Amino acid sequence: MLTLRQAMWASTAIVCTMTTPAIAQDSGAAASTSDEATPSATSGDEGQIAEITVTARRREESLQNTPVTVTAFTAEELQARGINDVSRLIQATPGVNFDVFPKTAPRPFFRGIGSSNQGAGGDPSSVAFLDGVYLARAGMLGIDFYDMQRIEVLKGPQGTLFGKNVVGGAINFITNKPVAENEASAQLTVGQYQQLNGNLMVNVRLSDTIAVRTVLGAISNDGFRHTVDGRSLDDENKKSARIQAAFGVTTDTSLLLSADIASQDVAQGARYNVEVLPFHATGSKKGYDDFDKPRISNPDQPGGTDVTTGGLRAEFVTEKLGFATLTATAAWRTLKFDNSEDFDGTTAAQNAANGIPVSGIRVIQNERADSYSAETRLNSNSGGPLSWVAGLYWNHDNIERVRESLTSVTPTTINQFTGHSRNRSYAAYGELQYNFDNGFGVFGGARYTDERKEYESTRLTGPRASPVVNYTTVGAPGIARAKLATYRIGAQWRANDNLFAFASVSTGFKSGAFPETPASAILARTPTAPEKVTSYEAGLKTDWLDRRLRFNVTGFIAKYRNFQTIQAIPDATLGPGGTSISIDTGDATIKGIETELMFVPVKWFDLTARYAYLDATFDQLTQTTAILADGSPVRRDLSGNRLSRTPKHALNAEAGFSTPNASWGWLRAAVGVDHQSEIFDDNDNDFVEYRRPRTLWDASLTYHITDDFSAQAWVHNLTDKEYRVHQADTAGGLFVLYGAPRQYGLTFNARF
Repeated sequence: MLTLRQAMWASTAIVCTMTTPAIAQDSGAAASTSDEATPSATSGDEGQIAEITVTARRREESLQNTPVTVTAFTAEELQARGINDVSRLIQATPGVNFDVFPKTAPRPFFRGIGSSNQGAGGDPSSVAFLDGVYLARAGMLGIDFYDMQRIEVLKGPQGTLFGKNVVGGAINFITNKPVAENEASAQLTVGQYQQLNGNLMVNVRLSDTIAVRTVLGAISNDGFRHTVDGRSLDDENKKSARIQAAFGVTTDTSLLLSADIASQDVAQGARYNVEVLPFHATGSKKGYDDFDKPRISNPDQPGGTDVTTGGLRAEFVTEKLGFATLTATAAWRTLKFDNSEDFDGTTAAQNAANGIPVSGIRVIQNERADSYSAETRLNSNSGGPLSWVAGLYWNHDNIERVRESLTSVTPTTINQFTGHSRNRSYAAYGELQYNFDNGFGVFGGARYTDERKEYESTRLTGPRASPVVNYTTVGAPGIARAKLATYRIGAQWRANDNLFAFASVSTGFKSGAFPETPASAILARTPTAPEKVTSYEAGLKTDWLDRRLRFNVTGFIAKYRNFQTIQAIPDATLGPGGTSISIDTGDATIKGIETELMFVPVKWFDLTARYAYLDATFDQLTQTTAILADGSPVRRDLSGNRLSRTPKHALNAEAGFSTPNASWGWLRAAVGVDHQSEIFDDNDNDFVEYRRPRTLWDASLTYHITDDFSAQAWVHNLTDKEYRVHQADTAGGLFVLYGAPRQYGLTFNARF
């Protein structure tokens, strides 16, 4: 580990000596394009749908020739649609959902599979990678979206080639790399709520073999909502930077060094207790009603989030072996996360008037995490029918997290949990493919993983002035050990230029989890069983009408065992309003269909539509729903219930209308829609933690002065729809967070 750290700091030193120090940069602005960027899905020659290159199988290949369900967003699409953070990315990807508590740590759910476990002893089920580097914690998703080459959203388990915790799916962020030309781009956004974003990319060729690419920016607004006395809530304040240096050691060998950082300092979200509103058990609008255009909240202890994340990466690539390309990477990612939130969103007097048995509810979370990884991979160079990839992987995570839930405005006692997890993972993997002359091909791969998780927990209770150690497992930690093989096998058929078919069976797993707020040392040392999945998938990828119509469809059935669920439950041992975090496991079957349609019948019109249908239910789940005053748990059989955060129907579409290219430039008008059917935010399915169906509309008008300069007027959430992004039923209230209201603005883009 010491050698790896030294290598990382050495990489940074080399980069920093070659360019000026990085200033703050924005992770909140849309991606820019460059000459090296992947073209838009609707910007091919003569109005054809462009080819998109992806690396979903750790090698470059056409999206339409990849036997994996992938939603790919090119740099041009990210910019045109204003996709500038994880929330907007997921909204544009049916089959993927999320919640935000807090919004600086979004938690994705792929096809119903994700994890709300934020504890140090838990892992995500659906993960993200930045240029191939594993992002171990939710707070690490606050990366910069500007100057992305593309983003790939992979559906289903990717346990063979990506491995760690990729049970539900993965998001691959691929940044633009330094190129052998001097170029630059800039973006400026101004909008309602004092929105002000700025971004800059500069690529400098220093010599025939050295180039440096720097990306800077910032994002801010005054808050979509405010307190009674005018303080910001639901605001944005983010800065970030990324720098990459490429060295062409020889004509067939290169070294890439990267460093990035993103910092956010934001106020908490505006919370509202909707249990004071009518509840409907039947009818078209079930559950609790929502407030009408809530813009003022009154937390008496307003909190916020201060988070910094970033890392270092070194990548060495050589083709000197001849038979294969060798890629070796070493990386370090880090996270500093401090969060405090007034969960009830109001005063002690108002809580009493609403029948809440406590004067206030506040959640405090502090986390420090470091993730180290190294990977060596060989990709075959043969042009024959056989291709393969093989590699070795190592990862070590060190996570320390403190959590405390307070149920008083002026607490006199403490109930604080500190968890410390040290995770180590080794893996060896490989996949090969053989293509026959008749267009038929077969592929198969496997991964062997050896993981060990060591978890220590300490609980402090008693008076706040002189707390005592209720228990500690420091020095005698809980151990979770897993040695498992995952695999993927399948077949594909390129029938003709228009039709590609594939079918596969794939598996994945996630390590066992430790509870974040265990009531005893015994429970603190007891992990769940590893989460496992077997997925059966078949799909068609088709292009028609001289590549003006693209229709892709995938059907799948996934069987999950020991699926880890987590929720906050009433805990009477902690007094009125007390809650604990409970982890249970069950088995589930998820069936679904996902489609993608792109249509460019004429130059002046384009349509992209993505739809997902999910039938996700528990085959078996006995869930802990409460803890009584004597410490005994209350459990319910929830077999047959739908999985949380899983709409049956989801649709995202955008239609664009363009004028002919003239001497003055051209215009493109676009309208987009994002629809989701009802969602249960817990596994009880009782219409309490429940999201009604919702439809969001966006619109934009872009004036392209030239290929390099444009100005866009845009509106997000055109109808000003109120929709929930997080909610929790606790202490006699249902406290919800709402998404962003209608917002309009202007974005200017320039490329030099």
